[in-house]
Amino acid sequence: MMNDVRFNNYRMALVEVEAVLNCLEHDDYCKIPKEIIDAINKNKDECYILEYDENLDFKDWSLMPETKALLYNLFKKYLATNEQKQYFVEKERLEIYQLEKEKSKKYNQNEVFKNKKTQKTEEKFIENKENVSLIEYKETYFTQVKKFIIKLLHIKC
Repeated sequence: MMNDVRFNNYRMALVEVEAVLNCLEHDDYCKIPKEIIDAINKNKDECYILEYDENLDFKDWSLMPETKALLYNLFKKYLATNEQKQYFVEKERLEIYQLEKEKSKKYNQNEVFKNKKTQKTEEKFIENKENVSLIEYKETYFTQVKKFIIKLLHIKC
């Protein structure tokens, strides 16, 4: 079910990508390999129709996140200058570094184990406070019979 939704979103995103590519200048459009254009045409959703205003800037179009990701990759790979490509590489490296830094803070081994140890000792303390008895005392069969006989004798006396 989830894969069907993603697949349909991908196919609809290809329609949006095609619309954006059709608005490019001819020189930029020719930089994208024909195999990519053919794959977009072959795999796009034929039922989905994108309505857009060509007078608006691309940033003002309401595009799906999948479309933005595809356009980003197409731009980075085929249309960007060397300076822009270097900028994207640095930006991605910085984003990965920030994500790893957040993960290390969130999943710091020392802190995770420290909290667990403290929590376990607190739980043990609370359990011991509630259950005061150290040894559970069970009477033997002989002792039970003996108490019963003594009880009977006291009642008759």
